[in-house]
Amino acid sequence: MAVPALRRLVSSRVLSGRRLDPETLTQLHTTLVDERQQLRGQGAPAEELERNRLAIVRCQWELSQALIERYLPPAAAPSAA
Repeated sequence: MAVPALRRLVSSRVLSGRRLDPETLTQLHTTLVDERQQLRGQGAPAEELERNRLAIVRCQWELSQALIERYLPPAAAPSAA
């Protein structure tokens, strides 16, 4: 299953300071949600579901930041008065 590799990708991003692009983060989010559905279907313990939930939340936050960085127009320089 590719989930552990993607989790390491998120963890390494936090440790290394690298920025992931929105497309990669969207793929990661989809994988984490799929994993959550599998966990729930298998009756996973609450601790495991909580770890997955936190990974989804972190991924969503990082995706929001990546989209803001991509699409936010640059700040206008203050005009000299």
